[in-house]
Amino acid sequence: MDDPNRSIAKRQIARLLGSSTIPFCVLSEDNVLVFANEAMGQFVGRPSDELLGLKCDSELPTDGTAMAPVSSFFALPSLWSRQVIKLIPETGSQPIASEFPNRESLSGSQSNSKESNWIRCLIPLEEHGCVLCAFCPSWDHEIPDVIDEQTASIQRVLRANRERYKYLDGMWYLQGPSADARRALEQVQIAIANPVPLTVFGKPGTGRSWLAESIQSQRRKLSANGKVSFGDAWIRIDCKLMDVDLLPSMLETIHEANIQEKKPSTVFLDNLECLANECVSILISFINSHAQTILIATCDPIAIPILTRANSLWGELFSRAGVLRVDLPELADRIEDIPSLINAWFASHSSAASSPAAEICNTFLDAVIAYPWPGGVEEFSEALAYASTNAYDGELTEKSLPVNIRTCVSHIEQTHQDESVDLDSILEDVERTMIMRALERFPQNKTSAAKLLNISRARLLRRLQQWGIHAENASVDGDEDLPDFSEVK
Repeated sequence: MDDPNRSIAKRQIARLLGSSTIPFCVLSEDNVLVFANEAMGQFVGRPSDELLGLKCDSELPTDGTAMAPVSSFFALPSLWSRQVIKLIPETGSQPIASEFPNRESLSGSQSNSKESNWIRCLIPLEEHGCVLCAFCPSWDHEIPDVIDEQTASIQRVLRANRERYKYLDGMWYLQGPSADARRALEQVQIAIANPVPLTVFGKPGTGRSWLAESIQSQRRKLSANGKVSFGDAWIRIDCKLMDVDLLPSMLETIHEANIQEKKPSTVFLDNLECLANECVSILISFINSHAQTILIATCDPIAIPILTRANSLWGELFSRAGVLRVDLPELADRIEDIPSLINAWFASHSSAASSPAAEICNTFLDAVIAYPWPGGVEEFSEALAYASTNAYDGELTEKSLPVNIRTCVSHIEQTHQDESVDLDSILEDVERTMIMRALERFPQNKTSAAKLLNISRARLLRRLQQWGIHAENASVDGDEDLPDFSEVK
């Protein structure tokens, strides 16, 4: 039973927050807005009662209801442990300020003479994982040194994108302040609003297939609203797998879908540069006889001049498939986007992440920026998924990343000369990774796993005992209890 004095104190605090002129709100553990005082309602220009129950679980720009900008504004930073207090600046010059017209009036008459800024204070509450959010007016000379400018700049980028671009739902890999990201977003907006043939140009790994599917999803939403009209059929053709026998049967399926739908279907030509030369004429013939079919293709731009020189029909195919185009940059060419991409990824995957929110360390960010990312944003996504399950004590550190990223030569070269590299730790991580892979292949036979690694069974058992893994594996494969190697040198 709760202490009566404690309950009285809670009610007194609630009354103080409710009557305060400072905007206060409380987000629950699952990021639902459960409390907002009257000042907060004035702050966002909406009755405080309407804010209750609002789900605020993503900073990432999303399409949808009129409350989407408000829920995104209240969303907690993706990379923030609920064990620390965080101070984030909220300048009045942000695009989001136009949605909250009463913000300046809350700062009092002093705002008429000085440039007003707001500081968002996030205070973890001990019980139930709730977070108290307060918005306090301040000015440049009063902003404390501990303020988190990096989080504020990332949130400004995400909100600016939501303000400027209408269709963004799910496109975390296009977030960032770089000119290449903004150009791609501009092209995406045009492509979604105009359901005509489209080619997404980018190297493998740039997320070109993700983007093609996202564009189709957005077009379907517009079709459901009556703004455009085309069929729901979405047929993917992986050009890497097509030959002169398989392609005609796929095209016949599309022809039957057009007849059944009585509306043009969408054909997704994935990896178009991999289409066999003998299949080009077959595909062009189908396109000429099915003029209403909408094409979406993905292609590596480097392959275009090579293919057109080898076969003149490629030029006609590219012109028919690429009425509109979207150019996806490589991740290595947009390094300045990486902080925004990290937050956008965690925001879009927050519901599926198995680990709680974590603070990002400088060593983590340095390693991610130094890595060349040959696999593009797709490799980037896999690395963050790995890191999210390997956070150390609520922090994303260099050790949270896969071994190939944290041991990248370009990253090691960036370390200061007076900093040492823990070679033993690196080698141990590599050895552990290889041993675990061998055990996955031979889960019931440690002898075979040891032979696969070209080591003795005793060494394998010794490593498992050292890492504390033997207990969970002993009962699986029927091996006898592991011997004690504590005295073996």
